Amino acid sequence: MHFLRNVAVAVACVLAAGCSQLAGRHPLLGYKDKDHPKSDTALVVCAEQPEFICGITGVNEKSTWEKYNGGKTPWVRVLPGNQVIKLTLSNSHLINRPWLKINDVKAGHVYRINVAFNGGALTAAWTDLGQMDSYTIHVPQFPLKPKAYTAHF
Repeated sequence: MHFLRNVAVAVACVLAAGCSQLAGRHPLLGYKDKDHPKSDTALVVCAEQPEFICGITGVNEKSTWEKYNGGKTPWVRVLPGNQVIKLTLSNSHLINRPWLKINDVKAGHVYRINVAFNGGALTAAWTDLGQMDSYTIHVPQFPLKPKAYTAHF
């Protein structure tokens, strides 16, 4: 009986580790049209801050919750115009689910979300990094080293 329980735990751990390797490879789409050209999109990315966890859980009314990593979607593609970005922020003690409005999103630009602690809550602010040809993030893959993934426009 203990053997079966140990096998079940081992299989669950392997599956969880395998799923975490799938998450974050490509930006999720923050819009419905899957055939929309990438050159007419922008990227919204969570800054790589080891003390905070940032996940993009929605763009406007479209969910970007990534099931493979518990909602910690690190980046999404969005269309030009005004966008409402829904987030989940956490650190070792707090969790917050704010939203940000990014006005006048421009195609080819990268918008980075930085997380901060203001003494009472976790907050987020965005920065326009400007127009880019591509952008690279580093996705943690515990217990392995983070892996770099690049999105192109």
